[in-house]
Order: sequence, then C-alpha cells, then structure tokens
Amino acid sequence: MNRLGAILDRLLPGPRRPPRRLLALDLETTGFDPELAEIIAIGTVPIVDDAVRIGATTSTLVRPANRSAVEGIIAHHLRPADVISAPVLADVLPEVLAAISGTDALLVHHAALDVRVLERACAATGLQWPSPRVVDTIDLIERVRRRQRATGSGRRLPRDLAGARDALGLPPHQAHDAAADAIATAELYLALRVHLSA
Repeated sequence: MNRLGAILDRLLPGPRRPPRRLLALDLETTGFDPELAEIIAIGTVPIVDDAVRIGATTSTLVRPANRSAVEGIIAHHLRPADVISAPVLADVLPEVLAAISGTDALLVHHAALDVRVLERACAATGLQWPSPRVVDTIDLIERVRRRQRATGSGRRLPRDLAGARDALGLPPHQAHDAAADAIATAELYLALRVHLSA
C-alpha cells in the first residue's frame, strides 16, 4: 500500500480498506431541518481511483410533495415552475440508491443533513436505505482544524464548502446547484486528502 493509502486507512472511518470508488452527492432541499426538509434537486459525481469523473455527473430536479415548499426555492436559483414539472422522489430515488450501492463510500459535505434527508426519503417511498459507508468532508475539515490548533499554524479552515475550498486554493463554484456542489465536494475531498497527507 502506498503512503497516501496508508494515511487514508488511518483517517477514514469504517473498514480498513480505503475507498477507491466514491460517489459525491449533494442535495438541494427546501430547508435546513433534516426532519422536515424535502429534496428538490440531487447531484452526483463519481470519484474512481482519485479521479473525479466529471463526464459521469448526474443531476435531477425533484418535485416536493408539499406544494407550499415550492415557493421557498429561490436560493437555489430555481423557479417554482422548474420543480412543479420535475419527477417525484419515488421516480428518482431508486437510481440514486443504486449508484450509492455501487460504490465503496458515499461522499457528502454535511452528512447530518444530507444523509438524514435521504434516510427519511427512503422511509417515505418504501425503499431500503443501503447504509453506505459515509465520508463527510466536514469530518476531514475538523481533522485539519485539530492539526492547526495543535501546531498553532495558519488560519482556521472554514467549515462551509465555499470557504474551505477558497482556503485550500480551489476555484469558486456555482453554489446551490446540486451537480456543481457535488463536484465541488469531490474536489474538496481530494484537496483535504493531500493536505492531511502533508
């Protein structure tokens, strides 16, 4: 096992073998409460052997079950008409779950929201949550922050996606777009790995 693989083996939770196939996923939702938020967009991009497969990016809008939630989507640069004509969650979720099941780990930024919303979505649609190994970039950011505190080095790495990317020298991205945020999360993950291996 190479040096980076050995470091990852220590850093990532779960089974000892570091993931080689990850699925970066981002949800756009109607709110930030994981017990109430509905999914209005899902974006994914695979990472295979440390390469972000941009050509395999997926993105779909989702029509929320609660019609009143449609009005609260302005932050996502969507119009109510965009999601009213979108497919319902039950039509979209099986393909997303199949993609999650086909990887070594699910990669998200802020698992406490996205994973819980997905678990609730599965329960609401009668589908089985595959209980994947989850890698959260916020957890990796916290590891960097602990190292910074211990060594007294540098400005504290921000926890938000855009701020962490900027601090690590990654370019700005189009926030509040599920596909763009999934790609941004994948790039941040790779940058954090390099940072943690230094």
